[in-house]
Amino acid sequence: MAGALNYLTFSLIFERLFSVLAYFNSGKRRYFEKPVRGQVRLFWEFQAVVQGAIGQTFPDGIGDTEPRARTLWLSPPGSSHGWTGERGKVASIVVFHFRYIPEILAQAVGTGTGINIPLGRGDCQRLRRLGEQVRAYWEQPAPGMMLCYEYALMELSLLVYESLGRNAPRAGQRVRARVQDALGWFSEHMRENPGLEDVARAVHLSPAHLRRLFHESLQNAPKEVFDQIRFQRAMQLITDTDLPVGEISLACGYEEQSSFTRAFKRRFGTSPRALRSAGQPGKRPEISWLTMDG
Repeated sequence: MAGALNYLTFSLIFERLFSVLAYFNSGKRRYFEKPVRGQVRLFWEFQAVVQGAIGQTFPDGIGDTEPRARTLWLSPPGSSHGWTGERGKVASIVVFHFRYIPEILAQAVGTGTGINIPLGRGDCQRLRRLGEQVRAYWEQPAPGMMLCYEYALMELSLLVYESLGRNAPRAGQRVRARVQDALGWFSEHMRENPGLEDVARAVHLSPAHLRRLFHESLQNAPKEVFDQIRFQRAMQLITDTDLPVGEISLACGYEEQSSFTRAFKRRFGTSPRALRSAGQPGKRPEISWLTMDG
């Protein structure tokens, strides 16, 4: 029985790991002399060149790119491509294959050949460090590897998503700007517990239009995003200030402290007082679990 449980535990851990990071590699490459032939990617591929230059190639030659320096490519599952480089020159690359990426990014990329974004010097340093962190666990598995792999996925996804926002067409930038206005207004007026109609009126949109913009930009309903902001504020006030819980509940838009405490406990699995007590020296947390719903 113990052996069966151990095997089951191992299987679950392996399945979880594989669902996050399926492949990793980094280092120096001479892609011109030793090109990577076109092949179908089974998973989402992030490939970055952090020194030198490489280019993407396709089986039919249509869409081939000249070698580029400081670039990150994101290719969806099912895309078929290879890699080339500059004659006689070495490039340093970092490549990750993930079974999934955040839905908001997957929708932005679509199902074509993928996208590429330019990298700054700071981005390249950031990716080098990320590759070093992942390699340590890739070569020597340890309990922290799942956190490391998920952290790498979030770092890469955020890097790509923010770049897409900066380089989005004007229409996409306008959508993001309207959503940002709504989020900013809600944050400033959270104490008043504004509803969707209040926020929409403040940014001169109809509630239906604002709801569509949230789904288009964030793939989420306004209420879920507003709740995320509300509880971020609550967590910050509980952990970083000495404000009474009653005042925190008012600051987050709850007239009744009891309502705030119930909502907080549903989201975090513990009460505000227990969380604050857990952070004091000599106190042990009375928390069953601590995570975010969305």
